[in-house]
Amino acid sequence: MPNKLAIGVDIGGTKIASGLVNITTGNVIATTRKKTKGLDSNLDLIKKIENSIEELLLDSNTKSEDISAIGLGIAGMVDRSKGILLEAANIKTGSIAITEPIAQKFKIPAYLGNDVEVASIGEMHYGSGQNINNFICIFIGTGIGSGIIINNQLINGACGTAGEIGHIMLIPNGKLCGCGNYGCLEAYASRLAISKNILNYINKGYETCITEKIDLDKGILRSKAISDAISKNDKVVLACVLEASNFLAMGLSTVINLLNPEKIILGGGLIEACELYFKNVCEQTKYYSLKIPGKKTIIQKAQLGDFAGIIGAAKLTELRKLKI
Repeated sequence: MPNKLAIGVDIGGTKIASGLVNITTGNVIATTRKKTKGLDSNLDLIKKIENSIEELLLDSNTKSEDISAIGLGIAGMVDRSKGILLEAANIKTGSIAITEPIAQKFKIPAYLGNDVEVASIGEMHYGSGQNINNFICIFIGTGIGSGIIINNQLINGACGTAGEIGHIMLIPNGKLCGCGNYGCLEAYASRLAISKNILNYINKGYETCITEKIDLDKGILRSKAISDAISKNDKVVLACVLEASNFLAMGLSTVINLLNPEKIILGGGLIEACELYFKNVCEQTKYYSLKIPGKKTIIQKAQLGDFAGIIGAAKLTELRKLKI
């Protein structure tokens, strides 16, 4: 019987989360988490991934020979066949080989995908996307990305970059995005966009209970802090969250009008922590969409929560071996 234990690694703009997963059931057996900010080089990123996996194996009392493979999902554009990160707006590294050094280090196969692609795989096989033929999985965090499933197939596009919904242009010559362009959805609707907007208000002299919890230089703020401020009826935070959710609704309406999915699955820390953001997105998306597809499309939260990327990355290893 083949080994059904795999490691899934979810590499985002602020953290690396690794998990030991039973890919038959989707159960997460153990996890570790490390910060990615403060990377000095490509080698530093590889070292942090290796340290995360080593810690996971140690904490779970598991040997590398007990693992069938390692799957990695990273926030950026990737070359899946070569295991290379090509470009990442929110991870400050250059083009870098990911799978080769990891496979060499642990002496087991390693496979690479985009972070939202692997989270979509997780939701497709174990979460809110089960038994749904056509859906879009969108995760909102430091940035915004999506996975597109049509007729039960994940769509990667001609050069493997399909799903970059965060870089749909909403406002010509608008706010600077991490990708270097101006006016992208991500620059208006992500958690980072909300944080920067709040910081703008603070710099203009507005009072908010969130001042002590925000990085006043970079505008970095956790989703939980945003949620706590909303519960205190903080007017600055309420205004910024509602504005961001309206912009995301505009982006989702474009997706609905173009692709007519059965379901849109929303995930990420902001969706989990901030009910106001999620509810307003649902309401405004119906408003901005064409009437018939807007009424038919179900908008639902991701079922796997923070584990979607880990579980999906682990499942990726099985799919790649089967060449699916």
